[in-house]
Amino acid sequence: MKILASADLHGYYDVYRWIVDIAQKNEVDAVVLAGDLLGCPDDSLPIEEAQMADAERVLSIVEPLQAPVFYIMGNDDMIELPPSNSRCQSVQGKRVDFGGFNFVGYQYTLPFMGGIFEKPEEAIGADLLKLEPLLNNRTILVTHGPAKGIRDIGLFGLHAGSESLWKLLDRRPVLVHIHGHIHEDFGRSDFHFNVASAGAKQAMIIDLSTMEHEVIQEM
Repeated sequence: MKILASADLHGYYDVYRWIVDIAQKNEVDAVVLAGDLLGCPDDSLPIEEAQMADAERVLSIVEPLQAPVFYIMGNDDMIELPPSNSRCQSVQGKRVDFGGFNFVGYQYTLPFMGGIFEKPEEAIGADLLKLEPLLNNRTILVTHGPAKGIRDIGLFGLHAGSESLWKLLDRRPVLVHIHGHIHEDFGRSDFHFNVASAGAKQAMIIDLSTMEHEVIQEM
C-alpha cells in the first residue's frame, strides 16, 4: 500500500491542488496530512472565522480525491476541520484501520506560539499513555510534532521534539511515524518521516509494504 504524506501546508491552495494531482497520478491508496493545514487569508476577520472559511476552501479542493485523507491539526491551526465526508477524517486520538494497516493520530505539540493544540510535556506524556494501547507494528502514527532528537532541529539549531513521544516510540515501536512542524528538518530517519512542506510543493510517497520512500518536489 502506498501513501502520500505532507504537512505544514498552511492554507496554500496551489499546494493542496498539487497534492491532489500527485496523489491521483501516483495512484496512492491514502493521503496523510500531519497538521498546520490552514492559513489566515483574511486579516479583517478574527483568526477563527478566517480559518473556518479557509477550511471550507481546502475541503472543496481535496473533495475529488478517491483515496481517503487521514489528517490531524497543528499548532498554527486555531480550529478543527469541520466534518466533510467519510473519505476525509481526523485520526486525532483514535485508530482507523485501513488496507491491513492502522492510522493513529496525535496533534498536540509542545508550547510554541500559544495555540490551542499545544500542551506542556507532562500533559503530552499523559495523553500518549492513553494512546499507547492503540499502537502495534502495523501502525502509521501521525503526529504534528517530532520525537525529541529525531528530525526535530528547528530555529537556532535547537531540538524541539517531545521527550514523551520519544519514550513512547522507544518502548512501543510502530511501522511508520509521520510528522511535520519542523520546516528545517524535512527528511527521513529510520521509520520517522518529517514531511513538513513549509507551504511548498513537497511531499513523500511511502510504500508501507517495502518501506521504500520517494521525495516528490516541484520547485
